[in-house]
Amino acid sequence: MKNSIAKWTVLWFLVTSLLGCHRLGLGIRPAESGQVPPNAPVLLTEAALPLAGASLEALVHQKAAAQTPQNMDSQWLRRVAAEVSPAVVSIYTRTLVPYRIKLLPLPGSGLHFDVNGEALGSGFFISASGYLLTNSHVIENATAIVARTLDEVDHELIVVAKDRVFDLALLKVKAPDREYPALPMGRSEDVRIGDWVLAVGNPLGLGHTVTHGIVSQTGRQIVPIDNSKESRAIQYLQTDTAINPGSSGGPLVTLDGAWIAVNTAVLVGTQGISFCVPAKQVEEFLLSVLAGKGELVRSPSP
Repeated sequence: MKNSIAKWTVLWFLVTSLLGCHRLGLGIRPAESGQVPPNAPVLLTEAALPLAGASLEALVHQKAAAQTPQNMDSQWLRRVAAEVSPAVVSIYTRTLVPYRIKLLPLPGSGLHFDVNGEALGSGFFISASGYLLTNSHVIENATAIVARTLDEVDHELIVVAKDRVFDLALLKVKAPDREYPALPMGRSEDVRIGDWVLAVGNPLGLGHTVTHGIVSQTGRQIVPIDNSKESRAIQYLQTDTAINPGSSGGPLVTLDGAWIAVNTAVLVGTQGISFCVPAKQVEEFLLSVLAGKGELVRSPSP
């Protein structure tokens, strides 16, 4: 009986101690990176310098004339999926994630260390010369980035620019050895609620996967808006198209095969509520890169 009481006493002490440590922020925890301010600048690497002064048309494959189907059927979906998939890549990263051991509830205390890891996501080519788009969070803490194309060939990537506010990243094949299949950019401003769309990506590391649905809403804001002049915020396209972990960074495309958004997030605990950064705001990001507007990071981690 005494042993049983002692056992439960020790267990109670451990549980309450752990709960107390959690409330105080003690123990081993990921290092806090802090919230990205709404006026945070675009981060440019030295790989962005050759793009300075170029036109958007020189970087982005522009959309051809729309070919809207008279009757949407599986044959049309198969054709669009076949045209789009070669331009979509699976992205794999090696990461170095900062952690902290904190044993005392004092500001600035604790030991810092890094943990090696891996992550995955999606991306897509926007130019035949090897430039790709993905989400900034897909390459967070990355030390090496690889894109795997539909033909199972791996390509080492370098970071050209990142926009942490719009959650976007421009990447480039480090040593391009051919022309790459690029998706044409559409006009997200022309999208209407109820339009059919397809999403292509690498959900859960399964490889190329195509899902379809409709545009559920445009101009959706899911974070509080800072009304100051310098602040920026994403005006998401909302869709019921299935977007899962690993699909982030892939394209949301129309039935004429043009990308109109970058698949970005899903509302946890729900079904059919996903969010994508619209092409209009991607264009704003790319124009900043082409104009050299941002903070130059000369020795960046990706």
